[in-house]
Amino acid sequence: MTLLADLTRATDRQLRAAAQRLAARVFFRLGAAGRKPARGTRRLGADRAEGDLDLERTLDRWSGFWPPDSNDLVTRSWLAQRRALCLLIDRSGSMSGLAVAIAAVEAASVVLAASEGGWGGGRGLTPAIVAFSGDVTVLQAHGARRDPAELVGDLVALRGHGMTDLAAALRTAVAQLAGAATEERVAVLLSDCLPTTGGDPAPALAGITRLHVLCPLPTLEAEQAAAALARRGGGLSQPVRRLADVTPALTRVLS
Repeated sequence: MTLLADLTRATDRQLRAAAQRLAARVFFRLGAAGRKPARGTRRLGADRAEGDLDLERTLDRWSGFWPPDSNDLVTRSWLAQRRALCLLIDRSGSMSGLAVAIAAVEAASVVLAASEGGWGGGRGLTPAIVAFSGDVTVLQAHGARRDPAELVGDLVALRGHGMTDLAAALRTAVAQLAGAATEERVAVLLSDCLPTTGGDPAPALAGITRLHVLCPLPTLEAEQAAAALARRGGGLSQPVRRLADVTPALTRVLS
């Protein structure tokens, strides 16, 4: 997988194009095979349709006539709590080889799971997918679904280069999630969390309910930086050392 990811950046144009097409198919299938249904979060909500009778609220609404009108009956049922999601993928110079493969499998897993209602997103909702280095590229805007295989192909074709601007990536996530009709705006960051430009990323967390970090092939310094940033964002940090770690890590942070 590392060799395949490296070949997507070959200098020979035909070899690079062929490797990118193959890598997109392989990483997409790995993401599809590895994903698991997740629980998401649920809360108890009041309604006036199906569910268990809420006697206290019904008595508050009751007009006093017997039998009570159907509009006076208040029930309670468990409602899925939807979340808006943005995936941030580091494509700076530190991301190459296996790290690129991990990023592609992660993107495929998130897009496919979200389209099926996994990880609390709600069926049909589409996460934002953002790649960044010193600049930021929105591969999929929040709510604007693209073909998952094409998206993974575009991600694989991006050449890792340049600096790491975590603050700019987080500000883009905030902008992407700002219009979502939900109170839970979650960002998942795949990066070593060692910024080389843009300053301290922590102030850019405003507007993100929770930030989770997946740290690919972490050094001790990167693992500590990832854990510190995730704590600031109220989320979890997970090391990802191989492709098989991607789905369990995503399940832990998003379930």
